[in-house]
Amino acid sequence: MSKKYSTFITALFCLFIFGFGAAHFLLPDREFSEQENTNLTQFKAPTWKTVRSGEFMEKFEKYFNDQFPLRDQWVQLKAYSERALGKQENNKVYFGTDGGQTLFAHFTKIGHEELATRVGFVSKLGDNLDVPVYFSLVPDKSAVLASLLPTNAPNRDDGSTISLAAELCGDGVTYIDLRGALTSAGDFYRTDHHWTTQGAQRAWWKLMADMGRVQPEADMDGFSYQALSYVQVSDSFYGTTYSASGAGWVRPDSIYAVIPEGGTKGNVTVDRYPEGTPIPGGLYYPEKLEVKDKYAYFLGGNQPLCIIQNPDAQGGKLLVVRDSYADSLAPFLAEEFQEVHLFDLRYNNMSLKKYVADNEIDQVLVLYSANNFNTDQNLFKLGL
Repeated sequence: MSKKYSTFITALFCLFIFGFGAAHFLLPDREFSEQENTNLTQFKAPTWKTVRSGEFMEKFEKYFNDQFPLRDQWVQLKAYSERALGKQENNKVYFGTDGGQTLFAHFTKIGHEELATRVGFVSKLGDNLDVPVYFSLVPDKSAVLASLLPTNAPNRDDGSTISLAAELCGDGVTYIDLRGALTSAGDFYRTDHHWTTQGAQRAWWKLMADMGRVQPEADMDGFSYQALSYVQVSDSFYGTTYSASGAGWVRPDSIYAVIPEGGTKGNVTVDRYPEGTPIPGGLYYPEKLEVKDKYAYFLGGNQPLCIIQNPDAQGGKLLVVRDSYADSLAPFLAEEFQEVHLFDLRYNNMSLKKYVADNEIDQVLVLYSANNFNTDQNLFKLGL
C-alpha cells in the first residue's frame, strides 16, 4: 500500500468520523421522523443524579442514534447490505420469501403467567358488567402467512398466544377466534402490521356471527355487506414495518375504502373526543393520504374515544375496547350498530363499568392484535 493511498484512506476516515460528528451538532434536531412515523429523542441536559445512575448516557446514546445525520438513508443502506449478504432480516423485520416484498415485524411472545394476568383483566371486566362481553385477538401476520417467513424465523406468532388466551377466559367472557377468518395474503398489508380493508371485512363477518348478529352457517354474500363496494383511495402506502426495515425495494400497498351503494354513508355521524369534548369527525380522512402515515385515513388516527352513530342500523350500542386495528373495522361496524363506541385504553382513564352504565351499552367487545395485547401496559384499566 503506497503512502499516498494510506494518507487518502486516513483522511477519508477522519472526514467521515469528524464530518458526521460535526454535522450532528450543527444541524437542528428533528422532533419527528415521518419515515419511521415516530417521535425522535430530544437532548436533555445532564444532572448529577442522571450522570451517577447512568441514565444520561443511556438516553444520550438513543438521542445520538435518533438524530444521526441522514439516518433514514443509513437505515436503508444497511437493509440493502444485509440482503446482499444473504441475511433475511434487518432492524427486527423479516424479509418475506416472496422476493422480500412481504415484511414481518418481530412478534413479542410472553410467558404463561404474564398472559394469564392480562387475560385476567378481561375476565374481570366480564365479571363487572351485566352485558355480554366478547374478547378477540387478531392473529399476527406471521401466523397467517407463515409460509412466507424465512426458514426457522424465531420471533413469530406460533398461535400459542391466542390458543392460551381463549382457554384462560373467565365465564363472563365469550372468546371469538378469528384465525379461521383471516387466511390469505390479501388480509394484511405487505408493508404494515395492520389488516387490510378485506381482512377487516372478514373479521367483521366472524365477529358478527359469534355475537349473534347473523347465523354462522349463513352465506357471507347474504349479509348486509353485499350493499357495500370497495374504492381504491391510495396506491402508495408504506406502513410502519417498511419504515423500520429500510427495505427500499418493496412495492407500496394500496388502501381501499368501503362505502354503501350510492357513494355515501347515509346518516352515519362520527364524534371524536381528543380532549374530552366532542368534535365532529368522519369515518375517513382523505387529507391523511397525503402524509406518510396513510393508515390514519381511517378515523383520522389514534384518539381516546370515538362515537359512531347510525340511526338506520338494526343493532343497539356496542362498546369496542380496542387498538388501531378497529380503525379500519369501524365502517363495517357502523353498518350494523346504531352506536359504536371506540374506547382506547392508551389515552383514556375513564372507568369502563361507569361508562357502560352511563351510555346504556348493550354489549362490549375487547379487540386487540395479539402482539399489542402482549405489550400494552394499560390493560389493567379493564378492571376499573
